[in-house]
Amino acid sequence: KHRRPFVEKGLNETHFDLVAGHFVGSCQHLNVPQNLIDEAVGVIGPLRPVFEEGGKLAEHTTEEAKAIQADEEKGEDKTIDHEEDKNNSETLLSKIGGIPALKAAVSEFYDRIMADESLSPFFEETNMTMIKMHQLKFMEIAFTKIPDDLDVAGMMRDKHSKFFDQGLNESHFDSVAGHFVATLEHLQVPQEHIDSAVAVVVPLRPVFVQGAIDAKK
Repeated sequence: KHRRPFVEKGLNETHFDLVAGHFVGSCQHLNVPQNLIDEAVGVIGPLRPVFEEGGKLAEHTTEEAKAIQADEEKGEDKTIDHEEDKNNSETLLSKIGGIPALKAAVSEFYDRIMADESLSPFFEETNMTMIKMHQLKFMEIAFTKIPDDLDVAGMMRDKHSKFFDQGLNESHFDSVAGHFVATLEHLQVPQEHIDSAVAVVVPLRPVFVQGAIDAKK
């Protein structure tokens, strides 16, 4: 349904985020209970990867796009690593309980953050439903396989740039990491899997150290 807008108009995941944001805003304006909004977002959120992949299609030349489309129509999918799919059960995401467990973790994780007076000010006037959706997607990627071409450190630096100007630093990162661990412990995730999850997150700490330094210059 969206193939033409992907190729000819440049439709991508940023447009999906805008549409999702308007959807949430509409629900809030109509006084829909937050738990129902979260449930609705849980339905549409998994569709975001479709727009990510569709956006990549627009980066190809017209001839390349036609070739990809022809392959798809023939039932050939060159983008899937089937060998990797067979090993999907071995990912950290599957070990901690899959998407349902991850959703529960993200929900409790942000409840803890918002109850922390040192962290909650950074989320004032923030659409928490969208934040949770983005976090869920990021953790889903981080706990399966991070694409080689994804600059996670750069992405984190860009996403938090305005917060560094507000005083965000590595101490806040440490607090967030602590809430993350506490969440997993409360959900009774085995310690070995918590350690593996922390090993994914901790390498991002230098981003917050440098971000705070750059903000003072």
